[in-house]
Amino acid sequence: MLYIALMVFGGCLVALQSPVNAALSRTVGILESSFVSFAGGTLFLGLAVLFFGRGQLMRLPEAPSWQWIGGVFGAIMVLNTIIAVPRIGVLTTAMAMIFGNLLMAAIIDNYGWFGLPVTPFGWRRLLGFVLVLAGLALVFRR
Repeated sequence: MLYIALMVFGGCLVALQSPVNAALSRTVGILESSFVSFAGGTLFLGLAVLFFGRGQLMRLPEAPSWQWIGGVFGAIMVLNTIIAVPRIGVLTTAMAMIFGNLLMAAIIDNYGWFGLPVTPFGWRRLLGFVLVLAGLALVFRR
């Protein structure tokens, strides 16, 4: 339950982050607000590593290069939310993002990519997709 609570809290923060970044973009621009968002996150995590890290950062060159691109995915997600929120709203943006997240998660689980255990795609997961997609259709506004 702790991990569920952590992720619900994280989801709340993402919902807050989207309109905050979109508001900043009206002042400084879309790319600039994306940069400020990531710079703030980098500073926060840099301090966390400094004070609470385990000293493993020097092992980074041992990691395969494809493992270094996770931040690029996050930057694209932040940029996309900054563009989408003023046009389709926070709820629709979040639901569309969640649907995309679930879609990729199901593919990863089904094939066991990245060394994760295989979790086959079955009727329950399909029903979950249908319900999320129905919810997205219900909240979408033009």
